[in-house]
Amino acid sequence: MAFIKAQKIVYDDNNHIISGSAAIVDAVYVSTGSKAHSKQQVRERLGKVLYLSSDRKTGVFLSPTRGLVEYNASSDSFSPVDPDDSRIIKEEYYPPTEIHTVFGDTYLMLDFLKKSGLLSVLRIVFPKDEAFGRVVCHVLHGILKDGSRITCDNFIQKSFTSYLFQEVPAPTLHSDTRFFTLLGNDSTKMQFFQAFISAMQKKDPDFGKGCYVDSTPLPNDIEDNPFNALCCHGVSSSEVMSRLILVLDEKSGLPVWYDIIPGNVLDINTIMATVNDVADNRGIEIESLVLDAGYVSKELIGVFHIGTEKTIIGRMPARKGYPFKTLYWEVKDLIGKGKYAFVRKNHTYFGFRKEIDLFGHQEYAYIYVDQNNALKRFGEYLVEHEEEYASLKAKDKDWMTVKYGYFVLLSNRDLTPKELLSEYFGRTDIEVVFKTSKEYLDLLPLSKWTDQTVRGKILHDIINTTALLLFRKKLKQSGHSSSEIFGKCQSLMCYRNSKGIVTVETPNKQVKEYYHLFGLDVPAHVDLKNYIKTSLKCSSTFATI
Repeated sequence: MAFIKAQKIVYDDNNHIISGSAAIVDAVYVSTGSKAHSKQQVRERLGKVLYLSSDRKTGVFLSPTRGLVEYNASSDSFSPVDPDDSRIIKEEYYPPTEIHTVFGDTYLMLDFLKKSGLLSVLRIVFPKDEAFGRVVCHVLHGILKDGSRITCDNFIQKSFTSYLFQEVPAPTLHSDTRFFTLLGNDSTKMQFFQAFISAMQKKDPDFGKGCYVDSTPLPNDIEDNPFNALCCHGVSSSEVMSRLILVLDEKSGLPVWYDIIPGNVLDINTIMATVNDVADNRGIEIESLVLDAGYVSKELIGVFHIGTEKTIIGRMPARKGYPFKTLYWEVKDLIGKGKYAFVRKNHTYFGFRKEIDLFGHQEYAYIYVDQNNALKRFGEYLVEHEEEYASLKAKDKDWMTVKYGYFVLLSNRDLTPKELLSEYFGRTDIEVVFKTSKEYLDLLPLSKWTDQTVRGKILHDIINTTALLLFRKKLKQSGHSSSEIFGKCQSLMCYRNSKGIVTVETPNKQVKEYYHLFGLDVPAHVDLKNYIKTSLKCSSTFATI
C-alpha cells in the first residue's frame, strides 16, 4: 500500500510548513529463501511539501511534474489545488504549474505554414493580433485534428499553441460563430486570394494563368440558406443543396478562387461570371476550362469553339441535340484497330478525333472507348441480363460491347486523342481538392445558420485545404501520409517554465525523421518571446514560397 514519506519538514511559529520534501512510497514484501522482509520503493517524488495532514495521509505539494497538486494516499489519487487555498502559505516565489502539452504536430505545422508563406498571407489579411491568432488556432485545429471530434478550445489548450496567442481567450474558441462571422465578409475572401496569388506568383510568375473550373454539390438542411435550391446534379436523387464552384491553377492544383451558387444554377452564365470575377478582382486570366457534362450547353459552344482564344475541354452530354451515340456509329468500324489504340495508366483506349458542326459552330469531337472498363462491365451485364441481351438486335448488341467504356470529349484544341485525354484527366486535381475538403476537413455537413457564417465556413475550409494540399505535395516522394506524421508527432511533448522557456522532450528517431523531411530539427528549448517575434509577427515580406 502506498503512503506519503516526508523528509526534513520545518514548521514556522504558526505551524505552517515552510520547507521539506516528500515522495509516494510503496511498501513491498521481498522473499529471500525462507525469510521475507519489508522493502520501501519510491513510486513518485512529490517535491516540496506545502501542507501535510496530521495523519500524513493527505498533503499539498509543489510537484516538479504535476505542479500545485493535492495527493490522497488512502484513495491513491491526485486533485488540483487553488493557489489561494487556505492550507498553504501564499508566497510569490511559488512558480506556476508546468503543464505538459503536445508539441510535435503544432510546431511542425506552424513552421511549415511559415516556410510556405501561408502564415504571412494570413498576417496580411488579418493584421490585428487577436484576429490573426484566432484564425491560426482554427486552421491548426482544422488540419491537425485529423478526423477527431475534439473542439478547437480543447485542442489548443492541450497543445504548444496555447502559449502563443495570449490575445485569444481559449474559451472563446469553443464557439465558432464569432470566427466564421469574421471570415464571412466578401472583402476577407478577396484579400486572402489577392495575398495568396501574389505570394505564389513570386515563385512562379505563371501561377494562375492556366486554370480550370468545376463544381460540387453541398447538400444541407439549413433553413433560409440563400444558396439552397432543389437539384439532382452530382447526387443520386433530388436534394436541397448549394453548389461550390472552384477554380484551380492547372499546374499546381491549388485554389485561386471559389464561389457559392444555388444548387440548380449550372450554365454558361455560372462559368462566365466566375471567369470574369477572377479576371476583374484578382488579375487572373483563365485560359482554359475543363468541364463536366453538366456545363456543356449550346451557349457554351457559342463562346468556346474552334478559332476562339480561350480553350475548352468538356464531356459531351448523352442527351438530345448532341451526336453522342451517332458518333459511335460513324467510327464503329475503327474501334479495335491498333492504329487508334493507346495506353494510359494501365488502361487501353480507343481514341479518334473528328471535326463536327455543333449548334452552328465547329468543334473537335474526341471519341473514346476505355476498353478495360467496357469489357469488364459488359461481362457483368451479360451475367445479370442474359435474357435481355439475347433479345437485342445485332447492332444494339454491338453497342453494348462498348457502352460502359464509351465517352466523347468536346474541345476547340487541336491535339491527339491521347494528349487531350491526359489534359482532361488533369481535372482530377479538383476531385482531390473536393475530397480533401469534404472528407478530411469536414466541409460537409454545412451546419451554419446564416449567409455570413456559411461563407465563413467555406473560406476556412478552402484555407485549410490549400495548406493541406501544400503539405501533401511536400510529402509526395517520401511515402508517408499526413495522418501518419500528425499522429506520430503528437507523442512529442513539452512544458513551459515561469521565464517563458519551453522545454521539449527528447524526440524519438521517427519524429526526428519526420521533422527532417521538412528541413527542421527538433529544438531542445523554445524561447517564446523570440519565437513569437520572429515567426508569428511576420510581414508580407517575411516568407517566400
